[in-house]
Amino acid sequence: MLCEEEVRALKRVLGVSTDSEAVRIAVRDRLALEEAQAAFRRIRARGGVDDVFRRSAPDRRTHAG
Repeated sequence: MLCEEEVRALKRVLGVSTDSEAVRIAVRDRLALEEAQAAFRRIRARGGVDDVFRRSAPDRRTHAG
């Protein structure tokens, strides 16, 4: 059973007027999150992402050496 107080809070956060719309949005968003997390797991299982442009590497110009 849904908690009425939580559904009211969800409606406020989402800016919608009906309980059913708030629940539909929450379900849709959760399913999208699950899909994104599954994609991240698949990428990680393949060894991650190669930073071919070295944008994540530390800037070597800032280190004296």
